[in-house]
Amino acid sequence: MAWQQLTIATNRELAPQVETLIENLGSLSVTMTDGADQPIYEPPLETTPLWQQVLVTGLFEEYHDLSRVEQYFVQHIDASQNWQLKIERLEDQIWERVWLENFQPIKFGDNLWVCSTEHEVPEANAQILRLDPGLAFGTGTHPTTALCLEWLANNVLDDQEIVDFGCGSGILAIAALLLGAKHAIGIDIDPQALISTNSNAEQNNVLDRIHVYDAKHYPRNAQAIVIANILAEPLIMLSDEISSLVRANGHLLLSGILSEQADQVMQAYQHQFIFDSPVIQDDWVCLHAIKKT
Repeated sequence: MAWQQLTIATNRELAPQVETLIENLGSLSVTMTDGADQPIYEPPLETTPLWQQVLVTGLFEEYHDLSRVEQYFVQHIDASQNWQLKIERLEDQIWERVWLENFQPIKFGDNLWVCSTEHEVPEANAQILRLDPGLAFGTGTHPTTALCLEWLANNVLDDQEIVDFGCGSGILAIAALLLGAKHAIGIDIDPQALISTNSNAEQNNVLDRIHVYDAKHYPRNAQAIVIANILAEPLIMLSDEISSLVRANGHLLLSGILSEQADQVMQAYQHQFIFDSPVIQDDWVCLHAIKKT
């Protein structure tokens, strides 16, 4: 079955009205996305901010009549308002398969490659992490994840115990296991993340060496390496909890932090940890520290 996609490019002030109009036309779903590559990082809690320029998109069944939709918008929106309309036909596809085909292999360190099942890597002896993130965050393409993968790929993990706090797709825990870690614990508040981590662990033949837990029920034993790739605010709020998971002389890796937030995050942990210099990629920071004895 094919679909029709109606997209209105507009501004932040007009977007809620456009959303309502698209819903009134009988759309199956309405989404809003950034219309000018101006991401919003860490909005205040209990707020839903919009971008300055917004794309409001409605999905309609193939035979839904949209022939007079532009006239409908002209009737309901003042002519002086700035908006543009586009209607596209979307052929039916298996969208997960489209994503997998376009997810190109990425190399970290000397020998770790992250790729989908649709691709092969150019090195015969590569350590390959096959990934289908599903509905959970984490593919290695974003700097927050890439910085953590680089650290894992460039450090000796043999027989170490790993905690991945906020595991998402499980990519960091699975990478650690493929690189020699003995066992990994994945922790996340999102049930879908736990499902995705287990699925990806099975695909990479490490399911017997990883255990996943929701954020309320997990073992509190201190381990050699703890990774928390979440965001600055929860990293600060949960600093005592995360710190307690790292044994003396153990490694702590914190990511999901913007450059201007690094000092504040380090201050929340510095009474127990000694930090290296921050590593920065595209204004995102990864912090590595050793726990004091």
